[in-house]
Order: sequence, then structure tokens, then C-alpha cells
Amino acid sequence: MKITVISIPTLDKRGLLADISTHFGKTPYFTLIRYEDGEIKDIEVIEIFSKHSGGSKTPAEIIMNSKADILICGNLGSKAVSMLGDGEMEIFSGASGRVKDVLKEWKRGNLEAADENSCNGKDC
Repeated sequence: MKITVISIPTLDKRGLLADISTHFGKTPYFTLIRYEDGEIKDIEVIEIFSKHSGGSKTPAEIIMNSKADILICGNLGSKAVSMLGDGEMEIFSGASGRVKDVLKEWKRGNLEAADENSCNGKDC
């Protein structure tokens, strides 16, 4: 049995219908999707209280503690890419739209791997 957990920063709690947050560091939620053998088995939405909003951890630290294997996001800075990449997590950036649509693009192999240049200049 192959289990994969995908984390996606989102603007609200609507799960597959949530819009992706374009700013990883200031996302209000992470939507976690657990796949087993290629099928969605569970969806969990967690509210984020990161250092950016008065919490004690960075969004990257929160994701590393979530046991996610993959992060799909809009934009993220080089520091987050470095932290998450060191944890052997696959990171994809440039995503936009609803979670369900982004998951389809991921399954088709249409998302780009993130690197230190994944921020498009929007205060990453």
C-alpha cells in the first residue's frame, strides 16, 4: 500500500473546493490530502498560526511536522524551499485555482518543481 500526503496552503476550510493561497508564508490554512494507492482517502484542513501571525513556528516547520510528502503551492521563498527540501519533501510551485484542479494537474505531471527562484516577487 502506497500512502502519500500532500499539503496545499489554502485561503479557507473548504477542502477540495478551497482556493490556493498564493503566499505560502502567510497562508491561513493548510489542506492535507492523504492518498492511498492513488485514491483520496482523507482530507484534513488545519488552521495556521505561524510566526507571521503571532504563532511559534514558521509555515515550513508546520508542514515538516505534518508528515506531508509533497507540498503544492503558489509561491514560496528560497528559505522555505531550502528548509523543506532538506526534509526530502517534493515541492511544486506556481499552482493556482482550487485544490481539486491543482491535484488533477499534479496527477498529470503538469506542475513544476520548486527551486530557490520559485517566488514571483510577491513578498516571498
